[in-house]
Amino acid sequence: MIPSVSVIIAVYGRFNLLKHAVESILAQTYPVSEIILIDDGSIDETPQELPRYIAEKPAWRERVRYFYQENQGQSVAINNGIARAKGEWLAFNGDDDLWLPWKLEWQFRALEKYKDQCGLCFTDAWFMNNPYEKTTLFQLGGNLGHELLGMISKPARLMTHHREWVWCQTVLARADLVRSLAGFDPLLRYAEDIDFIFRAALVSDFCYVGIPMVLIDRSPSELKHVGEAKNWRRADFTLRMEQYHFEKQLSLAGELEPDIRRSIRRNLRDIHSQWASLYVGNGEFRKARKSLSTAIRYCPGLKVALKWALTRLTPEVARKIIMVRRLRATRRDDTSSWQAERKKPLETENGSLLTGRGAMG
Repeated sequence: MIPSVSVIIAVYGRFNLLKHAVESILAQTYPVSEIILIDDGSIDETPQELPRYIAEKPAWRERVRYFYQENQGQSVAINNGIARAKGEWLAFNGDDDLWLPWKLEWQFRALEKYKDQCGLCFTDAWFMNNPYEKTTLFQLGGNLGHELLGMISKPARLMTHHREWVWCQTVLARADLVRSLAGFDPLLRYAEDIDFIFRAALVSDFCYVGIPMVLIDRSPSELKHVGEAKNWRRADFTLRMEQYHFEKQLSLAGELEPDIRRSIRRNLRDIHSQWASLYVGNGEFRKARKSLSTAIRYCPGLKVALKWALTRLTPEVARKIIMVRRLRATRRDDTSSWQAERKKPLETENGSLLTGRGAMG
């Protein structure tokens, strides 16, 4: 008897996009047992239209289950779906992303190959609706390897050094593994999927399919983001979420190798350096110096030390530099929201780990 699969999608409006996402799952060569749609308090016509649509479509009526909850955030919605899921394996998708028909079939091939080692499998993906993303997910994250089916031992290192490789739209995981992690963190309203995958990486090896099996929507954020996701373009919001995320990682990394802990500390240094840039731009120089002192304690670096000296000795010069950078970022945003979304967030010292991405894209 083949293993059963439940697919969970958090829904917030966008009924017309959701229809295509669900159809791509129903078209899998490896059939799913159920698709669980958790509506996180949609305020458009979705709560009325979606149940009616399910009832009218035989293929949907057999396998698609719809539930409504008051707006509590995507993590709570996904956890609601996990609690209701009956499958032995769980998969996740965004309401605007598409699976290629062979996704699950190939993932179970990988899991069969590494069946005694891996509780989670992910795949490569293509980006769609974005002229600037002419690469695959694996290429964006770096060179993962050239195997068609491969395995990652100690994937926590992967998630701290190259977290772009694993997106939840591509994940298939054992249900007991997901539940042992208590699902997604309700306190995170941004990058909650990265937190979930990192915690999975602490307790299981991962395997992967080296072929793009998901089409991830990368439309301009002003068209794509609805509800609370609109906050993802606000620096203070994303910094709060990222700071909590990395502090949580560090608290969980006590038994991990020193290079993994150092990577997390560098990420926290960059977060506090970005807080300082925000404060300097607002003329809050004392707060900026405090943030820079915290950044140095996490991981000393020449750039952050120079920034501290600049805010201490010539704060108005520092402010002018920050304002010029903000103006350039705004111009990029006006010219191409796709490009700005990928390249913006705020400057970092150790590369572009912070990419303006939230759960499931």
